[in-house]
This record gives sequence, C-alpha cells and structure tokens, in this order.
Amino acid sequence: MKMSMSYLSRDDIQIRITIKPTDKYLCQATVIFFGVIETHGWRVMKSTKMHERFGEYLWVQGPRIPWGKKAYKEIVYINDKRTWELIHEMIYDAYAMKRSNEDSHEVTQGTERDELTKSEEVNPDDIPF
Repeated sequence: MKMSMSYLSRDDIQIRITIKPTDKYLCQATVIFFGVIETHGWRVMKSTKMHERFGEYLWVQGPRIPWGKKAYKEIVYINDKRTWELIHEMIYDAYAMKRSNEDSHEVTQGTERDELTKSEEVNPDDIPF
C-alpha cells in the first residue's frame, strides 16, 4: 500500500530568499520544514512564458543535480501536488515581498540622502544663539 505525504500548512514551512539576479535566475530560496529540515537549491527562474498563477514571466525550480549528459535529477521531491503548489506559492510570495522591500529600501535611502543634502544647505544666520 502506497502512502502519500500528508498536506502541510504554511505554519509548517519557512522560506528564506536571497536575491541574486543573473541572466537566468531571479533569486535562490531555502525551504525549511518544521523549523528543522532545510532544503537548499530552490530557484525562481526567468521564463519566456507567463506563469499562470503568478502573472509574471518566471517559474520555480526545485533543487536538482546533474544526471548524465544534459539531464538533471530532482533531489527534493514532494509527491503531494497541493504541498508542491503551496511551496511554490510561498517561494513566490517571499520573493515578491523581498523584491518589494529592496525596491522601497532603495527609495528610502535615496530620500534620506536628499534630506541630508537639504539639511547641509542651512543659512548660518538662521541659527538662533
């Protein structure tokens, strides 16, 4: 009798994202199950096709190793489709949030620099003694 993996919830899974955009990759991800089992090598990749659920030109790839000539073997396999989709969704959500935070952080840094520049242009006669 074949047993299938039980369905996991968002509470059972954590995602860590490292954004390192290249010609092929948008980011790398670590998926942590139950706070103790870390799986490295997940990637969000650029794609020529729009992802049907995420609405962007990307796809999520699980960890894999070279297996013969021009072939790869998945080294993490989730046999429950709902769990597999949940992991992809959580990776995408974490990537989108990290990307958004980095974009807003850059804007914030730019704003702070502008404020510092403005504060240096103070007329000494305007300073009360």
